[in-house]
Amino acid sequence: MSSSRQQRLHPDKKKKRLWPKILIGFLIVVAVLVGLVIAFPFQSNNVLRSAMGGRDTPVDTAAKNQLVTALKGAKSGNSTTDALIDEAASRLQNTSMSQVRQAAQSSASAASLIQSETGISASQAQALSSFVFSHPEFTSIRQAIADGNWLQAYKAYKAMDNTDLIDALKSEGAGQ
Repeated sequence: MSSSRQQRLHPDKKKKRLWPKILIGFLIVVAVLVGLVIAFPFQSNNVLRSAMGGRDTPVDTAAKNQLVTALKGAKSGNSTTDALIDEAASRLQNTSMSQVRQAAQSSASAASLIQSETGISASQAQALSSFVFSHPEFTSIRQAIADGNWLQAYKAYKAMDNTDLIDALKSEGAGQ
């Protein structure tokens, strides 16, 4: 009797499977996260950098490697110049992108980073920093660097490359 009573109260209840719902939910979450990373790549990189305690992210490392490759590609065969390029590439590899981003936000931070990484005097570093911060043509590249948007920084640099302003910055640095 108990068996017929149970059949009457619970007629052929099939066991519900939860795993398809969990799998679909997981896939939706992953798709949304991937979409956000694609839509907002540099913001995602900045969040990851913050989570890592300011250390370089894989994107930062890739950007640095591209800069180092470009620097080393500028070698001229002159041993003195090539030694300076190698030293600059080495210093760049050892500088965190968090420091670079902070330097792009304030003239004082930029002067401090320039002085510590190049060994020039504080007044020379301040003059270079003031030059960059006083010319509005550098605003787009500084803002892109401050935001951690390396692609936009590259585009802004390429737009400024081989202009009189870049030549003036080079002579300002060499003249100090």
